Amino acid sequence: MVYIKPFRALRPKEDLVSKVNSPPYDIISKEEARSVIEHNPYSFLKVVKPETTIQEAENISDSQLAEIAARNLQEMIRQKIFLQDENECFYLYSQSNEIYQRMGLVVCLSAEDYLKGIIKKHENINTETYQQRVSHIMKTKTHTGCILVLYKSNGGIEELLKQEAGNKKPIYEFESEDGIKNCCWQIQKKEIIFTLIKAFQDISSLYIADGHHRAAAAVEVARLLKSQQKKSQDNEKKVMEEYMYFPAVLIPDNQIHISAYHRVVRIPLDFNKDDFINRLAQIFKIEKISPNHPFLPSTKHEFGMNMSGQWYRLLIKEGILHKEESDITSRLDVSILQEMVLHPLLGIKYPQQNNVIEFIGGVNSLLKIEERIEQEAVIVFTLFPTSVEDVIEISEMEKIMPPKSTWFTPKLRSGIFVHYFG
Repeated sequence: MVYIKPFRALRPKEDLVSKVNSPPYDIISKEEARSVIEHNPYSFLKVVKPETTIQEAENISDSQLAEIAARNLQEMIRQKIFLQDENECFYLYSQSNEIYQRMGLVVCLSAEDYLKGIIKKHENINTETYQQRVSHIMKTKTHTGCILVLYKSNGGIEELLKQEAGNKKPIYEFESEDGIKNCCWQIQKKEIIFTLIKAFQDISSLYIADGHHRAAAAVEVARLLKSQQKKSQDNEKKVMEEYMYFPAVLIPDNQIHISAYHRVVRIPLDFNKDDFINRLAQIFKIEKISPNHPFLPSTKHEFGMNMSGQWYRLLIKEGILHKEESDITSRLDVSILQEMVLHPLLGIKYPQQNNVIEFIGGVNSLLKIEERIEQEAVIVFTLFPTSVEDVIEISEMEKIMPPKSTWFTPKLRSGIFVHYFG
């Protein structure tokens, strides 16, 4: 049984939301963010990426950066760029373009549901990123970004949300720089809020799609604050404080779009390409693409590869994958590439700890890949996207996907619905 809670969002004034909203902190570089802020002082990047607002950020601690973020947020509140709703509400958040459309319900989820395993995960946590998020939440007393969370499609819930959106004027309507049309509505009626709470009580599990570090950090902050809280002698009844919740956008699984996460490997000048191709041919059927053009796989267990500017199609040979293999994670294309190519043939055992490999995902991934091919000697591997069904199955089995297995598109914007618990 899932518990969802309405909340009083701290959110931008309607006429400023197009300037305030920003991409998530983890998909934009410090240099890119600094350029955005220079041209747009309203950008929420000042809060989610505070290192961009100071000159020397090399030797500054996570705690100091979080204090800067808190000051930047308080200044935006002081200037009335952000206002907090008077009453607890749910919100609707729609994102669309010519390719896909999705609508989610913006709620607060319970840290207790996360700890009980009702809110399921599929990704390992990087300790450094996790600690940065903990510091950020503690100092700002906010959850600045919503977690993207899936639920198994429920026609009744989706129909109700569609009706609510159709009956109301959006509180926000803007196009972000990635070409996505963003629309938001507010749900204030108590009977609708109650109906939605009851509807989600019939759902057994939720699945984190994007935002594992933010979710884990929010739960850790809840634990820390709960342990610091003194027991009230005047009231023996247990009260769930606001810090025990964190914001999320709940989206049905049939509206989720996953893009592939491709791999780009830098190779040394003395790299033996012929030997690599010969060893690769023991695993894959290798087909040279002619005429030469970028190749994106169209099915599972098919890969694209670019080496020395030439594109190839790689199709795994029969008998290489064992049908009796029961571990779903080992059947993922990202696992096959890692265990059969990156580690044994290129010496990359721990991808996230190796500076010779980078990961490229998103709508402009091919353009970025072409740029990398022109810049230096690399081998590129393009992959078929991981399926939503795989994400759910792995989460339910309490397994962990390899790093950089999924790129959920579009990305939720930051700075639209901020959860303040201070």
